[in-house]
Amino acid sequence: MFNRLIILALLIFSSSLHADNNITLLDKYHDDLCQILVDTSNSIDDYFVESNSTEKSSTTWAEVINSFAIENGQSFEKDLRLRLRLSLPKIQKNLRLVFEDETNDNTLYDSTKLTNERLEEKNYYLRLEYFKYVKKSLNMAFAGGVRIRDAHLVPYLNMRSRYNLYDKEKVNSEFYNRFRYYTDGEIENTFEFNTKYKIDDSLDFFWRNQLSYSNKEEFQTVINDVSWIKTLNEKEQVGAGFGIVSRLKNFKKPNSDYIHFHVLFHHIFYKDWMYYQVAPSILWRESNNFQTSYRYMMNLGVIFKND
Repeated sequence: MFNRLIILALLIFSSSLHADNNITLLDKYHDDLCQILVDTSNSIDDYFVESNSTEKSSTTWAEVINSFAIENGQSFEKDLRLRLRLSLPKIQKNLRLVFEDETNDNTLYDSTKLTNERLEEKNYYLRLEYFKYVKKSLNMAFAGGVRIRDAHLVPYLNMRSRYNLYDKEKVNSEFYNRFRYYTDGEIENTFEFNTKYKIDDSLDFFWRNQLSYSNKEEFQTVINDVSWIKTLNEKEQVGAGFGIVSRLKNFKKPNSDYIHFHVLFHHIFYKDWMYYQVAPSILWRESNNFQTSYRYMMNLGVIFKND
């Protein structure tokens, strides 16, 4: 199934969308893959629970993103990312099966460094997740899964919580935490405090603060970022922001890793499932003695879901 996802992504990114025969081929291929994903989800559901009841439309969903980046002083970068979420409503309406690569799983990912890894070189994460709205302002998810690299499997437990500290018409502030324990002894813990201000119907302001810890890493990572997102229409968005990524040692003495000013243009250019993003940025990296560097990145994405 994932081979077909990759083939479709390559087909999209190498074909001309202006030719009628290509559009027809892409539509058919996309619809076939959406149906395969839904059928796979239903097959897993039916295997454990035999039921003739009619369920709501499947919320099974997948995404493929192909990214390219160039930056002065850096080599050409690329990445192909995969994420799949299978809903299992017959077993339990709040249960889902999630498969994703390490980039999608990484809470620190901000597009300033692509992996350049081939698909077979990556870590992958497969987990069975149960999510629950404990009350209106709090939701939690508990999961068990495995980290996969080649034939090596590392089981892990995952707990995620999101709490709305303040939720009014124009302002929303939330606290987020993800805790993970691996059977090889690794522990990861991420805390976030995020605020969204709705300036008007089409303009939003975001303030993001994150602290990430791993007992396998020498440093803790802190992210502070402010950004604006302007919705131009139902297909297009433009945004800009400024962020600082720092490192702490023993939760003391912050040291800036890099500072960046970033811009994003997001355009859904074919139906509601194919989009591109243009993301230029200006960076000042410690590894480059904080010399100014210019980065140009483009994402090409395809979404698969049951309409």
